[in-house]
Amino acid sequence: MKKQLYFFLLPVLFLQSCSFLEQNNFIETKIISSDLNEKIVYKFYQTGLHDYKVDFYSVDQSGSTKLFEHDIDDAIITSEMYTISENNDELIIRTNLFCEVKKLVTRNGKSIILTNR
Repeated sequence: MKKQLYFFLLPVLFLQSCSFLEQNNFIETKIISSDLNEKIVYKFYQTGLHDYKVDFYSVDQSGSTKLFEHDIDDAIITSEMYTISENNDELIIRTNLFCEVKKLVTRNGKSIILTNR
């Protein structure tokens, strides 16, 4: 019985230790706003050879909520994709990556505006 257990357990342990199974394509994770109740985070990661994705999250004591996301190809990636400013309970994220304006309010009452202006 012990031999059978080892026979099945060893491959599982080997696969679990292989780093290629956990390829992390994150390029950058950054906290862009933080207060006592909530943090606003963006995660920038590669999804394909020339494709990238940016996700914005609100993180608080009860968990995280995805605010919005967008896909980017490598033709428009720059080092200054976002200009972020904060004023009281309002976070303004300016970008030229798309033309629509998105507005939302987090569970903790912070207004998030994603704009190209």
